[in-house]
Amino acid sequence: MKQRYILYFIIALLVLPLKGVAQADPSQSNEQSAFLHDVYRERTKVIKNDTVTYKARWFIPDQYKVQYAGGIGFMSVGFGYQISPRYSPALYYGYLGESFGGSINTVHTVSLKNTFLLTRQPLWGVLNPTAGISVNWGHTNNTFDRLPEHYPEKYYFQNKIHFAPFVGGELKFNLKRSAFEAWGIYAEVSALDAYLLECIRTSYVKPHMILSTAVGVTFYLK
Repeated sequence: MKQRYILYFIIALLVLPLKGVAQADPSQSNEQSAFLHDVYRERTKVIKNDTVTYKARWFIPDQYKVQYAGGIGFMSVGFGYQISPRYSPALYYGYLGESFGGSINTVHTVSLKNTFLLTRQPLWGVLNPTAGISVNWGHTNNTFDRLPEHYPEKYYFQNKIHFAPFVGGELKFNLKRSAFEAWGIYAEVSALDAYLLECIRTSYVKPHMILSTAVGVTFYLK
């Protein structure tokens, strides 16, 4: 029950700032930020030779994602937003279980992935090199946010929340006559913070032992 409340709290932290943005009215003030101006700017779309003008809403994602592996479950799904031309955060939910991934433990993971483009323009017109960091919140029967009392102090790290830096790339292809503007296929290599620390502190843990790979597909909305 406690873990459920923590999950609700994390989601609330992500949603409440956006709710404040949705309630703002850029037409009433000359001091609105460039971000608010971009959120509420009018957009146009041509449908059968008719031009329709509309205003986008903050809660409509710019991207939908499906990912295999990568430290956030056997499979995960998510949605993301294009905050700037080179930064896009995405929220994922991942699942791992006995019948879905072959694990003896059932693991639920919520991940806030922050992705940055490393180049201003795609390489060869389609390849976007990326890097970033994920904040992963996991729940299973053997995760904890505080050290259990029967362990000596500082014997283990908490294993519920992890930071996971990653590097990768995405091949992005534009679409015509589709509900989506484009689609992309990406691959990433990541490592959890605790594994990185052990790799640095000890000679037993080798770099190749801490790496996790992921592949996924992104659908970009118009």
